[in-house]
Amino acid sequence: MTRSLAISQRQVQSLIRAAEAEKAIVEVKVGNAIYRLIPKSRADESKDALDEDSSPAAFKTFEEYQAWRDSRAGKD
Repeated sequence: MTRSLAISQRQVQSLIRAAEAEKAIVEVKVGNAIYRLIPKSRADESKDALDEDSSPAAFKTFEEYQAWRDSRAGKD
């Protein structure tokens, strides 16, 4: 037997359509997990922000951090 989902497929499809129409990123919390729905229209611009590791441990030197920060200037 399969367990019923906390959100139906129809609800997910509605959220995806709404995200695409508004060109917005939608986050849905199901239990302890958060799911981010990114429409195709925003996927390319969001990829950099989502894939970059900006934690302090990601930079070996302060200069690396400054270069990362300066490369992001104007993106926010």
